Amino acid sequence: MRKTRDDLTISEALRDPLIAMVLRADGVKLEDFKQLLETAAGKREPRPTSVGNMIGALASRANLPAMPCFG
Repeated sequence: MRKTRDDLTISEALRDPLIAMVLRADGVKLEDFKQLLETAAGKREPRPTSVGNMIGALASRANLPAMPCFG
């Protein structure tokens, strides 16, 4: 099985033993670190997915908006 991403998820980062050691050494509470990651994730631009790329490519060929509209 091939890993398709290099970044840890938030829950993976919160369970990582090396990150936990650094947080303890720096006196950072796990809950504060979790809030920091969630805030940063909320401000981050979404990464294009293969489905998103496909929709954008099809829309540009058909001269349609790239964002599909449902309902």
